Amino acid sequence: MRGRVRIGLVTLDMKLAARLREISREYGVELVHSIDAESLPLDVDVIIASRNEEVHLDDRRVVYCEDFKSLDECLERALELSMGRLGRRMAVVAIDPGKSPGAAFLLDNFVLKTRKYGSPDELVNDVKRFLHRHRDAGRRYVVLGAATNMSAVKSLMKSLEEAISGVGATIVVCDESFTSRGILPKIRGMSKDEYSALMLSLKSVLGLG
Repeated sequence: MRGRVRIGLVTLDMKLAARLREISREYGVELVHSIDAESLPLDVDVIIASRNEEVHLDDRRVVYCEDFKSLDECLERALELSMGRLGRRMAVVAIDPGKSPGAAFLLDNFVLKTRKYGSPDELVNDVKRFLHRHRDAGRRYVVLGAATNMSAVKSLMKSLEEAISGVGATIVVCDESFTSRGILPKIRGMSKDEYSALMLSLKSVLGLG
């Protein structure tokens, strides 16, 4: 799990700022908005900006909105840069397929965001976009938790299989029997502590721990 991350935003566009602020809440990120980089706190080392604006930027790392297909993707990239230790060896979506489905999106042992969904289709589309954005990760998994309504789990699994067939991701269905062993195989280069943290995150999301 993570502490609160701070990302800078340098823009004069208040509509852009409002949209990014809304998205940042979903990711649990504190977005620090200013009209110039010099006014940002020193602990903010990654800045989101627009190429369409001629604003002064200092020597901190900059992510430009126009370089991405969506603001979600832009914010994810800024978050990854801020948490520079991420190697993107493993991209995981852990899904609680209950009555109100929810999901957590992880890179290695780091939780990027968690979200509840109003419909399975909305969830499946979000999973597809996330795995496509992180197609350079060494391995990609979708972990489905157990539920009393197994027909709903099977239906969701079928939709996921169709949606991510071209992404190269593996779907894993798990239940309480996984609490005593690893849900996913350990990745080369991932320390024991990192792997343990990843397992704890998954079990917490899926209600298995």
